[in-house]
Amino acid sequence: MFESVIPDPAADGLRRAARIFYVIAVMIPLAAAMRAVIGYVDGRPLDLEGAAVNILFTGLAYATARGIEDQKPWGKWLGYTLGTIELAYFPIGTVVGIAIWIYLVRAARGGLFKKGEV
Repeated sequence: MFESVIPDPAADGLRRAARIFYVIAVMIPLAAAMRAVIGYVDGRPLDLEGAAVNILFTGLAYATARGIEDQKPWGKWLGYTLGTIELAYFPIGTVVGIAIWIYLVRAARGGLFKKGEV
């Protein structure tokens, strides 16, 4: 009958963490494409190792977002790992990494990640 007008911080943290990883999964290929175009214009050869790393991290970011949305424990731990890596990219990455950690901790404290599933 009575509903709370205050959103659940755990569910909000879960949703926001997943959104961050979806945005990262879109931004990595866009940034890689821009670098490739600039390199082509400058006459540099295509960096295949860099492209492979970008594809890997795009897939990891997307998989992490799906795992977080589905409340899988592996999604949470992969999110913590990628959030920690993100901290090294000062200044924007540091802010993003801190936000990831805050949202994942909120969701974990709320008990939203399923226990015993892999």
